[in-house]
Amino acid sequence: MAGDTEVWKQMFQELMREVKPWHRWTLRPDKGLLPNVLKPGWMQYQQWTFARFQCSSCSRNWASAQVLVLFHMNWSEEKSRGQVKMRVFTQRCKKCPQPLFEDPEFTQENISRILKNLVFRILKKCYRGRFQLIEEVPMIKDISLEGPHNSDNCEACLQGFCAGPIQVTSLPPSQTPRVHSIYKVEEVVKPWASGENVYSYTCQNHICRNLSIFCCCVILILIVIVVIVVKTAI
Repeated sequence: MAGDTEVWKQMFQELMREVKPWHRWTLRPDKGLLPNVLKPGWMQYQQWTFARFQCSSCSRNWASAQVLVLFHMNWSEEKSRGQVKMRVFTQRCKKCPQPLFEDPEFTQENISRILKNLVFRILKKCYRGRFQLIEEVPMIKDISLEGPHNSDNCEACLQGFCAGPIQVTSLPPSQTPRVHSIYKVEEVVKPWASGENVYSYTCQNHICRNLSIFCCCVILILIVIVVIVVKTAI
């Protein structure tokens, strides 16, 4: 994960700029995060995904579709700033007598899909808008997995965070939907609109109404003038 941190950060900020260009969001890793242990004002999103591992002792490779990625999110409306903390849980080699926990290696395609799902949750939870997920972005599994999940060597399982089901697919990367095809935004009136915005909206309504009345009066006057001219001519 350490080598991919900048990739995650950059891709996340690009996705957020597509949907909230005027707001600043940051993402950083935090190995101290725990599921369902949240500070006040923070929200959680967790996702099980596909990744590869390599043992630093024996160089053995393996893959898993039960890699837990945990996010904690916080949004400050006053500062128009949000932050995300992220933890990727590790796994260890089942062959070595004293194995170390290894960080997973993700493809850029799966990083993109994980972050697109994260952005949707941010829109849903932090902005409180009515967003409908048109298409859940599944993870790509590029090899066949052998046997069940090895919970004895999974950091998340050993700490009591049971792995959940994961949706994986063999779709080619070219079929990955863009962020705007994932989110269908429905128009919504914010209940916490400020008094200034309400006042501006009210004034605009009064101006439009007055203009409509004025136009109607002008039309009536023109009709009366035309009728008088016609009668005079006859």
